[in-house]
Amino acid sequence: MKYELSYEEIHKMIKNKEKIKFIDMRSPREFNENKIPGAINLPILDDEERKIVGTTYVKESVKKAKYLGINFAKDKLPAFYEKVIELTEKNDHVIIYCSRGGYRSNVFFTFLRALNVNVKKLIGGYKAYRKYINENLDNLIAQKNFVVLCGKTGVGKTEILKILSSNFPVLNLEKLASHRGSIFGGIGLNNQPSQKYFESLLFEALDNEKKIFFTEGESAKIGNIQLPKILIEKISSGKKIIIEDKIENRIARIKRDYNLSNKDEIYKALIEIKKFISAKKENIYLEKFYEGDYDFLIRDLLLNYYDPNYKKNYSKEDLHLTNDSAVIKNILNFKNSI
Repeated sequence: MKYELSYEEIHKMIKNKEKIKFIDMRSPREFNENKIPGAINLPILDDEERKIVGTTYVKESVKKAKYLGINFAKDKLPAFYEKVIELTEKNDHVIIYCSRGGYRSNVFFTFLRALNVNVKKLIGGYKAYRKYINENLDNLIAQKNFVVLCGKTGVGKTEILKILSSNFPVLNLEKLASHRGSIFGGIGLNNQPSQKYFESLLFEALDNEKKIFFTEGESAKIGNIQLPKILIEKISSGKKIIIEDKIENRIARIKRDYNLSNKDEIYKALIEIKKFISAKKENIYLEKFYEGDYDFLIRDLLLNYYDPNYKKNYSKEDLHLTNDSAVIKNILNFKNSI
């Protein structure tokens, strides 16, 4: 049995539905920035320890840096060992990695293998995984086709995707990017992932045998996340369904879905949008904000800011649907006719 695997070999195991758990041995800061989706963090060196070891390596000696590293790691090993045993009982494969498959993962991997624990190591570490994603993401996207929900802000495209996702393949880009795509799109959501981690999540979302996905029409960027060029092209050429709804329903939906209690975030967004509106309109918006008149704010922003900027790249083949009780049935009928 091989205990050191390339990510290409691991990916074949994933495609075969084998249950895999990754253990990331890097520092918490590295892990929080970028990781393999689903990995857990068992940092052999924490952020401060990694800094000390790195400084010692550069300014003093390799020997002393290794000694410090081992000294920092030794007290963690018993608890880490217990966690790994627990994971091996629940998974087909437990795979350890660090940044490049070097010192940090080797220390723990060697320790575990000496105790006959059934763990494996990712050759080349996170760098090798990232290289695999870089080399294969565009090709994966190219194999997929999209039914694209379009429509003005607040018509309910995201809620429709959520309903569809229970039985059909859906690519919810706003969920992956933790942003709704507009200046107000981050209100009430977690911080956005890094670009690299978004691409990992995107790869994972598309990495199956399904060929047709439902998704939402998006611009080239969602907040700070840049969509791959080929994905923009595939969505642009996809079959489109235009969702429509009354302004009252759109306002109610936005009030429901956005965290309007987070006044700091709303204020920051209003300040950000002022570069696109007149000084008079800015004063009105701020006045309504302080009064808590969100119905006025949302209505005016929809009718006088978002709707006029909505790009209507429709064709005769596009289907227009009202977001009512029959919308899911009508969407599926359209998809089945393709």
